Amino acid sequence: MDDPTKGNPEEAGPGRDRVSGPRAVLFDFNGVLVEDETYHWRAFRDVLAPLGIRLGRARYNARYLVFDDRTALRTMLRDAARGVADLERLLARKRRVYARLAKRVRIDPRAARLVRALGRRVSLGVVSGATRREVASALRRARLSRLFGVVVTAEDVRRPKPRPDGYRLALRRLGLAGGRGSVAIEDSPGGVRAARASGCAVIGVATTFRPAALRRAGARRVAPRLSALRVEQILSSASRTRPIRRRS
Repeated sequence: MDDPTKGNPEEAGPGRDRVSGPRAVLFDFNGVLVEDETYHWRAFRDVLAPLGIRLGRARYNARYLVFDDRTALRTMLRDAARGVADLERLLARKRRVYARLAKRVRIDPRAARLVRALGRRVSLGVVSGATRREVASALRRARLSRLFGVVVTAEDVRRPKPRPDGYRLALRRLGLAGGRGSVAIEDSPGGVRAARASGCAVIGVATTFRPAALRRAGARRVAPRLSALRVEQILSSASRTRPIRRRS
């Protein structure tokens, strides 16, 4: 298997200067660290089917994927002109179904090696709409927990992606005033827009959406999946951040 640090001796070993280089790399979780978006869709589909609500994959990707579970389910029910009185019960069932479907999902060992190599060079964080339990469990199984200086999950913000609140919170918790000089890695156009709005440069991974959709949203580079990236590709993207132009 390829070593993400091979061929660049400067990447080997801890203690590199963190001030002169990129400041942070922030990872989305679902679709990036773990390739599990299909299981989220199937869980929502199975929970909604008894209510007579059909949820196709294309519709899910375009409308709901970027949200956290609660926001996604609430929006699905409202779009179907249904009340949200049973929201918590349905949400609990969705999470049980997801846990069953995704019980064998793990962080790819090649992606884990990449994360470890990055952790020797720069501060790391997770910014996700997943639950803290889901993220913590996956990081613990891959023995990556100690590498992440900040983990922002659905419980931490009131407004999920595509709002930038999660990224802004992660940057503040890392002691950074903004995203300039930092890189986010995302798998959805909404996630890309959230990271860009916080000032981060963004790399897309095309595990769910086509590369063109990620680029249109603002990704500066797109890879097939996280494990296809190399340390220097990620770190060099931080210096390519462009300010977001706002309409007057």
